[in-house]
Amino acid sequence: MTDSAPRESALRPHMVMLVGNHVVGDSRVEKSALSAVKAGYRVTIVGTRHRSTFHIGEYSGIPIYRIPADFARHVTSGQWKEVKPRRWSDDDDPLAVWGRARDAPVWSIRSTVDRLDRATHAVRTRIGKQLDDRATRAADAIGQVRDRAMAALPRGWRRVWPHIADYEDAFLDVLQRLKPDIIHVHDRHPLPGAAAYAAWQRSRGQDVPWVYDAHEWLPGQELPGPAAARTGWLAAEAELIHHADAVLTVSDELATRMQQRHHLKERPGTVINAPAVTRTPMDPAVRRPIREECGLNPETPLFVYVGKMSERRGVLTMVESLPLLPDTHIAFIGSRDVAIRQRIMERAGQLGVTGRVHLKDYVPSSSVTWYIESATGGISPLLSTPAHQLAIATKISEYVQAGLPVIVSDMKAQAAFVRDHAIGTVYAAGDPTDLAAAIHRLLEGIEEFRRAVHEGEVRTLQTWDHAEQVLIHTWTGLCAPQQPAHAPVTAPATAPDADTGLVESTPGSALDLIGATDRDALAQVWARHAGSAVTHTGLEPSETAGDADLPEVLATWSDINRHADVVLYAGWISAGGGDDGPVSSEMRSLLARGKKVGIWTGSAPLVDPRLLLSAHPDHPLAQWTTEQLTRYRRQVHRGSRPLLELQDVGIPIFTTDAVAAELLTDVHWVPSPLVGPRAFADDPATTRTEGLPPQILIIPALRSPQELTSLDTLERTATAAGFRVARPRAKRFQPSDAVFSDIVVDTMSTGGYSEAAAWAWSAARVVVGRAGTPPCGIDLPESPLVAAAPSSVVETVMDLAEAHTSRQRDDVDTAGRAFAESVHDGRLTVQRIMTVLDGQR
Repeated sequence: MTDSAPRESALRPHMVMLVGNHVVGDSRVEKSALSAVKAGYRVTIVGTRHRSTFHIGEYSGIPIYRIPADFARHVTSGQWKEVKPRRWSDDDDPLAVWGRARDAPVWSIRSTVDRLDRATHAVRTRIGKQLDDRATRAADAIGQVRDRAMAALPRGWRRVWPHIADYEDAFLDVLQRLKPDIIHVHDRHPLPGAAAYAAWQRSRGQDVPWVYDAHEWLPGQELPGPAAARTGWLAAEAELIHHADAVLTVSDELATRMQQRHHLKERPGTVINAPAVTRTPMDPAVRRPIREECGLNPETPLFVYVGKMSERRGVLTMVESLPLLPDTHIAFIGSRDVAIRQRIMERAGQLGVTGRVHLKDYVPSSSVTWYIESATGGISPLLSTPAHQLAIATKISEYVQAGLPVIVSDMKAQAAFVRDHAIGTVYAAGDPTDLAAAIHRLLEGIEEFRRAVHEGEVRTLQTWDHAEQVLIHTWTGLCAPQQPAHAPVTAPATAPDADTGLVESTPGSALDLIGATDRDALAQVWARHAGSAVTHTGLEPSETAGDADLPEVLATWSDINRHADVVLYAGWISAGGGDDGPVSSEMRSLLARGKKVGIWTGSAPLVDPRLLLSAHPDHPLAQWTTEQLTRYRRQVHRGSRPLLELQDVGIPIFTTDAVAAELLTDVHWVPSPLVGPRAFADDPATTRTEGLPPQILIIPALRSPQELTSLDTLERTATAAGFRVARPRAKRFQPSDAVFSDIVVDTMSTGGYSEAAAWAWSAARVVVGRAGTPPCGIDLPESPLVAAAPSSVVETVMDLAEAHTSRQRDDVDTAGRAFAESVHDGRLTVQRIMTVLDGQR
C-alpha cells in the first residue's frame, strides 16, 4: 500500500513474511502464507535473491519479492560507517531510533571491550608472523573471548559479525517500502530488520507487531563461517527475541528449551511443520508421481528423500547403502544446488549405482504427498549435531501423510517419534551398513508398518490443518482482520494498481501491453480481434531496485501473471522499475513463466543511418551534412540500441517501418492499426467540406532537395488554381489528420507509404507517393497508391484535383477504403504478431 492510498488494515491487514532464503521449496513459509491469506490477511513474502530464481515471483497468487543483500559491511570487515544512501534523515533513521532505544549506559564496559579488541588484533598480527600455530590458536581463543564480550553489549552482535547488519539493512529497507501491519519472521536472518522497523514505527506512534518463528534450535546449528558468525547470531537471537510480540517454533521440546535458554515469560507456541491433508495433483504435462518419473514398476523398492540436500543431512549415507541393496532405488527431491548434486552422483559413480539414484526438483508443498505416495518409504538420514538431535524433520510428516513407512537415523527426537508410533525403523547415523539393514527390516515388515501409518493417530496429528490453528490464534491476537478473505488462495493477493486499464475481456489470447494506456491502438485492436488487453503505464528502466512503489510493482506482476498470455513492451520501458532486475531480466522472467514476449516500437526509428544509406543510396539522408547525420545517428542509437540488444534474449521486435524490417534481423513488420472515431467512418463523405475546393495535404516527412523543390512548386501552382493546400509542421501533425484532406501527398524518396496514407485511405482519400516493394514474405493486396516522382508530382496532383472537382475519382476512393480495411483494421496486425510469437522458444 502507499501512504496516499486508503489503508486496507481495517479489513485485510498487510502481513509481510520474511525469510533468509529464496523461498522456493520452503514448505513452512509457503504453508504459513496460505494460512494467512485464508485467515483474512493480505500477504507479501520477502526472501533473498539467488541465482536460480528471479527477483519477483508468486506462490499460489501470493507475491514474492527477493531482496538484494550487498553485504557491504561484511566485506569492509566491520568498518562502522554508512555504506549506502538511506531513504530517511538522520533524525528519522530507523537504525538510529533503534540504537537510541536499545543503548544502555555501558560505556565503561564498551571501552574495555574496545581496548581488548585493539590489543588482541595487535597480538595476533605479531604472533602470526613470529610464532607457531599453537600460539595463533591461543590468540584466536582470546579473540573469541573478545567477541563474546562485545556480543553481550546491546547490539554488539552487529560489530562481532557485520554480516548480520547487512541483513538488517536489507530487510529494514524492504519493510520501509512495503509498510506492513504485522510481520512474521521465519528463522534468524530477518530478526534485526523486523526489530528495527517495529521500534522505528513505535517511535512514530504506530505499533507494528512481529512474530519470531524459529525453525531450528540455533545453538545446535553448525553455522557457516568463523566462530564470530556463531557468536554474533546467538547474541542477536538472545537480545531480539525479547522484543518479539510472539515466539513460535516447530516442536514442544524446542519450545521448552527456548523458554529456558532465553528466560521467556511464556513458552513459545508450537506449530509443527506438517503437510496439509488436502493433496493437490499437478498437471501431468508438468510433473508425474515419483515412481512414474523414475520409470519404475510397482514392485521395485523406491525410497525417497524430500528437502534440502547436504552432506550434514546424511544424503551420502543413503547413496553408500545401495551396494548392499541390489534391487533398491533412491530418489532425492530437493534443491537445485549444483555442488551437492554433483557430489551425490560422483559418489554413486564411484560405487557403481548411478542408475539407481534419481535427482528430482522440488514440487510445491501442497503437492508433495501426492508426488511421493507411490514410493515404498521415506528416509530422514540426519547426521549427529545438537540441532539434529532435537529435530523432527518436516519430511517425516510428509512421509506419514503420504502413507509411507519411515526410516530415520538415531537422532533423539526423530528416533523416539518413529519408535513410539511403530511406523518404521531406526539405524545408526552415518552408517550405510546399518541403513541397509534398516531397509531390509522395513521391507520384511512393510504391511505392518503401513498399517501403523494408516490406522494410528499419528496421521491425524501430523497435519498442517491442525497445526495452523496456533498460527492463526497468534496472528489474530496481535492484529486481527475484520473479515476473512473473500477470494480463494489461488487468486493474487494484491489487486491490480490504478494505472491498469482493462480494454476488454473476451475469450482468446490475453495481451498485457507495458508502457501504454487503454487508448493505445494496439491494445484496442487486440481486444477487438484476439481476446482481452490490459495496459500498464510502466516505469523508467533502472539497473537497481528501490525507487519504484514496491506494492504497485508487485501488483503489476500479479496482474500480468494472472491475465497475460502475451506481454508486449511499448518501447524501452519496465514493468518493475528495476525490482525484477533490468528489462532483459524481466523478459527472461516472463518467458520462464510461459508468457510470449515481444517489443512493440510502432514507427520509432531503429535503423542506423549508415546502414540505411548503404541499402538505399537515394534516401533523403544522403543530402544531409556529416554533422546532421551524426546527430541523427546518436538520436536513433539512444532509442534503438537498448531494444536491439534485447534480441540476444530471443525477444522479437515489431515495427510499422517496412524498411527497418527489411534491414534488421528479427525485426518484423506489422501494419499500423487504425482506431478511433476518425477510422473507417460509416460515411467517408462526412469528413469532407462540401462546397469548398479540394484540399491537398503535403505530409511532413524526410524528403530530398529535389522533392522539396517540386512540392514548393506544387504549393504555388495549386494555390493559384484556387485549391486549398495544407503543409503542417511535423510537431503539429497527427497521421489521422489526413482524413480531413482530399488528396494526400506522401513521401516520394523512399518506397512504401506512411501511416498518414493509411488514414487517408480509411476515409476514401487519394494518396500520391512512390510505390515500394511489399514487406518480404507477406501477401498484401495491391496498394492503391497513385505513383508519382518529384519530376511528375505537380502534374499528377493537379490532374487529381481537377478530377476531384468533377467527381471522377470514385474508383480510387473505393479502392483505398477497401485496402485500408483489409490491411489496417487490426486483424493483420494481431495475426502477424501471434504468428511470430508462436514460434518463440
